[in-house]
Amino acid sequence: MGVKPRERLLDLGAHALTDGELVAILLRTGVSGKGVVELSNELVSAGGGLSALFDRTVEELLDVKGLGKAKVATLLAVMELARRYYESQLACRENRFLSPEDAHGFLKSHMPSDGSERFYVLFLDSQGALIDFEQMFRGNHSAAPVFVSEILKKALKLEAASIIVAHNHPSGNLSPSREDLQITKKLNQACRLMELTLQDHLIFSPMGFVSLAERGELGG
Repeated sequence: MGVKPRERLLDLGAHALTDGELVAILLRTGVSGKGVVELSNELVSAGGGLSALFDRTVEELLDVKGLGKAKVATLLAVMELARRYYESQLACRENRFLSPEDAHGFLKSHMPSDGSERFYVLFLDSQGALIDFEQMFRGNHSAAPVFVSEILKKALKLEAASIIVAHNHPSGNLSPSREDLQITKKLNQACRLMELTLQDHLIFSPMGFVSLAERGELGG
């Protein structure tokens, strides 16, 4: 018996699976005489791949042998999540970050309420439009080599032209610590080597924010 899609996903990552294998994880079981992977491959290939699958109505899905209400509900839920994610990405790309105030206005809605320190990265294109936004770290971010490497890896994958990094100070004190300045300098130097621009490092709290770029403290 071959390795199940779920095990392959956990071992190799979702990117290594075919469309049919990913659908098989959602369906979980096949029907009499037909395994779940075979059923899923037929479902994906019928009519033109994933786009055709996503366009099917509830009635059309229920007409497929082996798809009961539970399986159809699971597929429809995932399809709707995918649509919402796509729409949110489009909305994100309408955001442009040309000043520290732009970034802070965006970040205010991500202020953690549990008193933890979190580190965020905004990945921007050459026009300052948002490509992606991610909370990269939570808690102590003193592991500088790993910290910088993870950010650069993500930026290169997204083909970002610049980044804005930000973290909150739960204490409310907006003064950058020595560690804040050190990691900013290391990140800025690494970005320059990769022809990536560190646009700013913001420190924010409910009291407001400071921009290390405006303070001339990005290092380099």
